[in-house]
Amino acid sequence: MLASSLLAAGVGIASAVGAPPHVSDSPASAASSFGPVCAAKRATSAKSSCYVKLLLRDIERSGNPSRELPQLDAETQAAGGFIAGACHALMHQVGREYARRHHVTLGTLQKYLPKSNNPGCSAGFGHGLIMELGPQILRVGPKGALRVCTTLPTRMRQYTCIHGLGHAYMRMYGEYLRYALPLCRKLGAAAAPDCAQGAFHDYWIATSGRDATAKRDGLVTSPRVLCGAREGVFAMACWYRVYVERPPRHPVENAADIDRLCTGLHDVQRAGCVAAAALSAAGSDPFSLARLCAGLHGNDIANCLRAVPVEEVGPWRVRQLELIRTCATLADGARRPCYEWLGKALAVVTNGGFRRSCGRLRSAAAREQCTIGARRFRAPLVTFA
Repeated sequence: MLASSLLAAGVGIASAVGAPPHVSDSPASAASSFGPVCAAKRATSAKSSCYVKLLLRDIERSGNPSRELPQLDAETQAAGGFIAGACHALMHQVGREYARRHHVTLGTLQKYLPKSNNPGCSAGFGHGLIMELGPQILRVGPKGALRVCTTLPTRMRQYTCIHGLGHAYMRMYGEYLRYALPLCRKLGAAAAPDCAQGAFHDYWIATSGRDATAKRDGLVTSPRVLCGAREGVFAMACWYRVYVERPPRHPVENAADIDRLCTGLHDVQRAGCVAAAALSAAGSDPFSLARLCAGLHGNDIANCLRAVPVEEVGPWRVRQLELIRTCATLADGARRPCYEWLGKALAVVTNGGFRRSCGRLRSAAAREQCTIGARRFRAPLVTFA
């Protein structure tokens, strides 16, 4: 569907989403070409509700969500402004509503999941579908749910599904981590960290009561407290999306901002904070964020690079190589983790295909390190799109 087809519609939604990430539209913004009626609304809640209705109408008219969502990814990113930054969050509600209306089941899920590696509209819609299937997910148990996810045809869709299980577990248990995280652990070591990231993501959404979450009194809102009680990969998963859902008082614009935000933290807590801070600054340009990360020191560089949006260069092999070649500009100690992480991440968004491109890197060390990372593309991601 063309963006221009998104006009005001009387599509009924049970409840409007709350405020998504703060991304404004200026009067001259290109976003006015995507759902102009919605873009013109002043209140964030009214804007969000309007876009949810329009996006749902567009997807239903298409008759094929799996193919329509990649088109919406492209259109919203081209529009920029509010809809580009908010589409993932808005699609949580759209996906839930679509699943209810069309009686989506675990058995038919693959038919509806977007054929896309994009973490924006497509990933949000996938998460919404899976959230709505919470009762079915509990009935089949962790092993049954994992079987559904691992039979999906690409690594990115498998990751989206597993991350979505974390959201679903949280919704089914009233946003209590003490019930959701044990279910993530029962998925096994290869899936538990990515499920946990979905659970923590839902927790941070719930601290503001957005996206139809069950906001409870007494929720811990400090990542230093909540994540400080976690160890290893769960600590990293806990931190990763906190500053997207709860933006820092001073937006992250440079390496000094990250260092200041994470001062006093060490080891895995510092690693998680750096990755989270970088994610809040990521925008949509992987090269800009890679340059920002280069301004850090030691292990902070590699942890910052976890937030680089590699999916933005996913369709273009030349751009993929340009991105991973930025590792050569880093300090000696940061090059290896850079090649290994970007090799792995680029392999994820190409379903393993990027491994062949590692051979086109200039140095033997770069080729080896890239290949090591790419071979691990089915391992837990812990932090990702």
